[in-house]
Formats: sequence, structure tokens, C-alpha cells
Amino acid sequence: TVEPCRALSKPSMLCRAARASCARPGLMRGVSQVLADPMAWNQAPVTVTTLSNGVRVATKESFSETASVGVYLDAGTRNETKETVGATYLLEQLSLTGTAKRPMAKLEGEVESMGASLNMSYGREHSSFAMHLFNKDLAQGVDILADMVTAPGVANLDKEKANILRKLDVTEQPTREVIDDRLHACAFRDYSLGFSTCGPFDGIENLTQAHLKQYIDSNYTAEKMVIAASGGIKHGEVVKLAEKAFGSVKAGPPVVGTTKPYFCGAELLYRNDEMGPTAYIAVGWEAVPWKSPDAVTFMVMQSIIGSYKKNSGLVPGSISGNRVINAVANKMGVGCADEFECFMNFYKDTGLFGFYIACDEVAVEHAVGELMFGCNLLSFSVTDEEVERAKRELKATLVNGSGSSMESCNEVGTQVLAYGRGLPPAEMMLRIDAVDAEEVKRVAYKYLNDQEIAITGLGPLHGMPQFYSMRQKTTMVRY
Repeated sequence: TVEPCRALSKPSMLCRAARASCARPGLMRGVSQVLADPMAWNQAPVTVTTLSNGVRVATKESFSETASVGVYLDAGTRNETKETVGATYLLEQLSLTGTAKRPMAKLEGEVESMGASLNMSYGREHSSFAMHLFNKDLAQGVDILADMVTAPGVANLDKEKANILRKLDVTEQPTREVIDDRLHACAFRDYSLGFSTCGPFDGIENLTQAHLKQYIDSNYTAEKMVIAASGGIKHGEVVKLAEKAFGSVKAGPPVVGTTKPYFCGAELLYRNDEMGPTAYIAVGWEAVPWKSPDAVTFMVMQSIIGSYKKNSGLVPGSISGNRVINAVANKMGVGCADEFECFMNFYKDTGLFGFYIACDEVAVEHAVGELMFGCNLLSFSVTDEEVERAKRELKATLVNGSGSSMESCNEVGTQVLAYGRGLPPAEMMLRIDAVDAEEVKRVAYKYLNDQEIAITGLGPLHGMPQFYSMRQKTTMVRY
């Protein structure tokens, strides 16, 4: 047999590293550092520069005629107070109503004349303003984003409030978002992490320009701001543009110490037998934050449980190699769920791991039971085959994106906010490879086995097990 690296005419960095690991196991740490270098995988590195006022500029260069640039903020509904609940939603709706420098018509005209697209996102911990544009329009794009972030259309609140509130009342929110919202409200009920992101918002009609200004002054500060760019750009050029547009942003006050949100094991059910035959349920456990050593293992666990949608996908669920999907699809011969999804939400000091189910009202107990059993088995009975399959699927999910500069820009901005640096795909692959079945069982037993759970449901829930029964399903009694 011929060694793989000797089959190459000219040994590459990867081959030299592999040989070193075989010959000298004591150098494995150094080898891992070499393999984690983006250049070893023909990947562009993420370059980060911190401006004098604390604003971070992160770029990832590529060969393209287009680029994406965005402002990413460490601010969301979690930064609201009981007096400013709904401020994030109002700012989202006011973002496109124009600024003091650019009224709505001028803002829309500039973006359209550039042939650019503008995207905004407001979440629980992070918010973003991003543009996809041609390389030659980068300076104008940065100027527009700076105007929207540093001088948002708060002055338009009195004129637009009635329309915004009317839209909030008549717009039907996706059931998946509503369930996720209520699960957070149940799990973190005493903390702002449990505040709603999609409504309704108690007291939103009483918010004034002063409340929004207070929220902006407290959260749109230099140390919470990341300027990210990806595509056919140069790091030095982006730094100069950021210095000009965001150099005057002031730093915020010293960070006040806060306690980690307390996870409350409870249920929050909305039974409505008149809304149709489908029941919607979510169950969550307290998990780990972004920077936890066990974070990657939770990602693998999420992939082990997986997701399923009836009558869709390349491989039918009834013959799937995923144990949970196979059990759900074959239950009672017809399946017990229309769809389910395992999720893992990371936050700066905590996390939420669990599953979401949509199923027929007569199959609620069966669907919930199968998913609870699947999560329970993570602590006791996980095979190497299951873990390897999950690792392959997780890697494919991480690298099989669209490859667009906008996706890359969002990834860079989120990573710098969460980790303080860009996370190379090669490093993530090595971290995933380090997870095995014993590691999965260790982490699952520590965080999931016989632990408190939060439950929420909507629809015809007459078959929903009692909370104490659900709590018993988090462990096994063996003899």
C-alpha cells in the first residue's frame, strides 16, 4: 500500500503535518494548530482590527465583483427593560422610514440606484444591518449603514406608530416563531432573555422617542459594534471607511455585572381545540453558551436527533438511518408527526437545547414520547455509527451554504460578536472530529439527564402528557 501523502509528487503542508503526527504523537497540538490555519485549507482568514474608540472591523477577502458589508450589534430584545419592552421591534419598523440625513424616498432611491440589497435582522442578543453591493459602491454602502445605525429614524415614531401597531395586530406570525417565543418566555420568565421578539408587547403603545433614544444610547455603542465585510474588498480600505463613518461613535458606560438567567422548569400551554387538527409543541433544556467547551458536542447532539418533515427529502423517514426519524415515521404504521426539528440556541451566558414538533392531535403523546426517548438515549445509548453520521451531516450543513458574500459577511459578524474572532471552517472541522460517542454521553448525562425542562404547546393538546410525566421522561430507571 502507498501512504496517501506519499502519492503526491510534492508534499503539501497537510502531508507534512500528517507525517509529523504519525512520527511524533507529542506534537499533535502543534499539528492541530497547523491544520486549523485557514491557509492550510485554501481559506481566506478573517482579519480583525479594533479602532481607537473600540469598534471592531472584520473582513474576509475573496475574488468577486460584488461585496457585502454590515454593522453587527451586540444588542437585541435581551437589552430591553420592563419599561422599554417592544423598543427593538419599533426600531426595526422605523429603520426603513428614513433618517435625518436621508428621508425614506432618498434612502430607497440610493439603494436602488446602486443595484444593492439591504437586509436587517433583530434577534434576542444580536442585531444587524447589511448590504450586498458592487465593489465600487462600498464607500457609499458604509455611509448608508452608518447613517441608519448612528441616526435612526426615531423622530418618525409619532407619525408611524399607529401604522406600526396596526400592522402588529393584523399580521399573523409564523407558528414556529410563536412557539419559540413562548418557550423562551417559559424558560427565562424572570429575565429579559424571555422577552418576546414577535409580539404582543405589553405597553408598546406607551413607548416614546425618549425610550427609544435611551435604548440606542445604551446599546448602539462602540464596544458592542462590529463592522464586517466580505467579497472583493481590501481590509485596509474597509478600516479607513469605518474610521471615517464610525470613528465618532462613543463607548458605552462600564458594563454592570449581571447574573446568568435562571432556567425555570415549567409548562406554558395554550390549548385551543378549535384551531385545527395540528398541535404544536416545544420542549427545552438549559444548555451551554457560545464559548463553552461543550458547545460543539451540543451541535453534534442536535445533528444526532436531526429534523424530519413528512413526505419530503431524498430518503423516506421510514427507512432513515436516524433512529429518532425512523421511529417517528414508522409509529403506528403511519407516523406520529408531520414534522419535528431539534434546535440548539447559544447565548453569551446560557443556551437552550430542545425540539419542536408539529403533529396530529391524536398522536401528541406518541410524538412527544418518541422525541423525549430519543433525547434520553443520548445519555445512555449512542453508537459510534450514529455519532459519525451526525458529524458528517453537521459538517455538510456548515460548509454547504450558498457561498455568497452576504452569507460570509453574516457569519463573520456573528462570530466576532460571539467569540471575539473569526472561526475558520478548518478549526471547526477539527473540533467536530474530536467528538466521539463517549463524549456525547458525558455531555448529555451532565446537562439533559434528570434535569428540569420547559414546555410550551399550542392547539388541540388533549393528548399532552402531564408535566410530572414529562419530567420523568428525562431519565431512565434501570435495574
